[in-house]
Amino acid sequence: MKLKKEYIILLLIIVALSVYLVTRSQNQTQYELPKPAQVDSQKINRLVITKGNRHIDLNKKDDQWYIGPKDYLADSIKVRNMVKAAADLTFTDLISESGNYERYDLTDDQKINVQAFVGSEMVRKFDIGKTAPTNQHTFARLADDPKVYDARGLLKTTFNHTADDMRDLTVVTFEKGDISSLDVQKGTQSLILAKKEITPEVKSQPADDAKPAKQKETSAQPQPQWQDPQGKAVDQPTVERLLSDFSKFKCSQYLADNAADDLKTKAPIWTLTFKSDKETHTLSVYNKATAEATDYPALSSSQPYAFTIDKSKAETIEKQMDKLLNPDAKTE
Repeated sequence: MKLKKEYIILLLIIVALSVYLVTRSQNQTQYELPKPAQVDSQKINRLVITKGNRHIDLNKKDDQWYIGPKDYLADSIKVRNMVKAAADLTFTDLISESGNYERYDLTDDQKINVQAFVGSEMVRKFDIGKTAPTNQHTFARLADDPKVYDARGLLKTTFNHTADDMRDLTVVTFEKGDISSLDVQKGTQSLILAKKEITPEVKSQPADDAKPAKQKETSAQPQPQWQDPQGKAVDQPTVERLLSDFSKFKCSQYLADNAADDLKTKAPIWTLTFKSDKETHTLSVYNKATAEATDYPALSSSQPYAFTIDKSKAETIEKQMDKLLNPDAKTE
């Protein structure tokens, strides 16, 4: 009798839990997630991003993005990710209706507010909080909705930038194959290298060679070779490495807008000049501001602003230049 009573109690518990789970599931599906109107990301031409007193105004002009109000060129990849995230904004779950935003980093001092425009029309306005525990979602809310939702994607990582780190750090860019002249200058040393097309000598085949005649007659194709003013071939891998490094060269950070005027009054430590049939690209590096400084100040003909180059990168480039300027010197 006692065993039968225990079975009845256990059955009642199972029924109660089942009713609770069904009711809870029904209650969870009684809300409707917001569905932002579709937006063509290609038509978004302005983003305004605010966090506390930090404000970034990004504007698209002639397929380029600029950071206002001084129209610094913006990092195209970072902006493209922002535009896509704003256009594809998707909510996957309701998280809270309590209005307690502190635990989600959605208070006024913590949230990131994003506004996206097509022309003068605002097509998105939402707040971003911290990354959700799933590491695949972000706590977020719409401007006119007090509820907190899970939004798909790592939105905080995408939008949490300052105006400085939104700038395009590319200071020299060219097509490597277009460069036909390289001018290397360091102190009083100077070397101008020219790219020549050299046809390698073709070794004659032995008379009894069994290879087909068609293969024997194949002529060698001209190959590029870098030469000094006397027509002597220089260290080809070193030149190729310099061309590769500078075909899309990024700085560490930009200096104050007036820093370029000050640097122009000084003599550079070294200068590299890359020339093609259409363009000339020059990069000059100057002495560090202090012995303890970790970066070298520099100027580029492609960039109106002064910037810095990481110490290790600058010194590696200088070693490559030394190989060309002093080919007979012993290296350690």
